[in-house]
Amino acid sequence: MTDPVPALALEQLDLHWPHAPLFSALDWRAPAGAALVQGGPGSGKTTLLRLMAGALAPTRGRILLHGAAVRAGEVFWAERDAAGADQTVVRDWWQALAGRYPGWDADALARHVQGFALEPHQGKAFFMLSTGTRRKAWLAAALASGAPLVLIDEPLAGLDMASARYLASAIAEAGQMPGRVVVVAHDAPLDGVPWAATLVLPDAA
Repeated sequence: MTDPVPALALEQLDLHWPHAPLFSALDWRAPAGAALVQGGPGSGKTTLLRLMAGALAPTRGRILLHGAAVRAGEVFWAERDAAGADQTVVRDWWQALAGRYPGWDADALARHVQGFALEPHQGKAFFMLSTGTRRKAWLAAALASGAPLVLIDEPLAGLDMASARYLASAIAEAGQMPGRVVVVAHDAPLDGVPWAATLVLPDAA
């Protein structure tokens, strides 16, 4: 029997900017697995992820994870978790995250380090890394976090082709974890990812 409670639910979500509403009565349900938020520039993809992360509060409506309000420790959002980490050594940052996320998977992290070719960069501080390598370190942590809700914005930004292919397979793998939702905001589906749900946002007027 199908679980009547979706893993992730956006219910009657409104967000009003001073000049115009961005979202109005937005409803979306996603089961466990990989979920895609799709739209062009200005459609609100990143803003919607910020709402899911709790970095923004909706004007109205609510966001539920397994039927309850989302708690900060249940969400991995790299933009928040990596804030202020420029002077931090990548390996130390990962270690600190392992203490904050009960579902942290060290074996998964080791696979992602190899898959993203991060071995030479683990002992460097973030400010020493290229934009693409920094993002790969974030993505490795996100996918290893074990958080029930993982948010990935513009997944291919700064990635080389090999890393992009690996990322698609890693998202597909992470989405198999029971009860976990990996929400990806991008302008198109990633090849090779079995999307459990898709939300298409209209392009900005």
